[in-house]
Amino acid sequence: MKSLLIALFVGLVSLPVLADSSTGCGLGSLIWKDNSIVSALFRLTTNQSFSSQLFGITSGTSGCSQHSIVKRDMAPVYYAEANIEELKVEMAQGKGEYVSIFADALGCPETLKPEFSKMTKEKYETIFPKSDVSPIQMLDNVKKMMKEAPALSGRCTYASL
Repeated sequence: MKSLLIALFVGLVSLPVLADSSTGCGLGSLIWKDNSIVSALFRLTTNQSFSSQLFGITSGTSGCSQHSIVKRDMAPVYYAEANIEELKVEMAQGKGEYVSIFADALGCPETLKPEFSKMTKEKYETIFPKSDVSPIQMLDNVKKMMKEAPALSGRCTYASL
């Protein structure tokens, strides 16, 4: 009986801590802001009902921080958006620092960078079929070409996605 009372006391003392951080972020945390066990239950129920916590962690919205896996997968997108003009020039040449760093962002090991650069030169017209290709379109085209290149497919982590 004594151990049951101790367990109950510890559980009650820890409830405010549970209410404060147990539900983290998501739509529920935006709606139910009180720091109580009842609000925590409503936050949890709301997040589960609408999958808002999963969406928030993936997108970095609803008071959530974007998960590191998602950030890593976004690295090629961010790099392409920031360096599209330099990538156009260096991909046409089949060499350069920007193309090498882009290969890194796409998960190509150092030994495959020359093959990646060669592929971008050979497939330049497919990667940039028109002058106003967006960074996202360019990235999609590069990804398709990587999957078709036997030396790169399955060996660069982004090509296997």
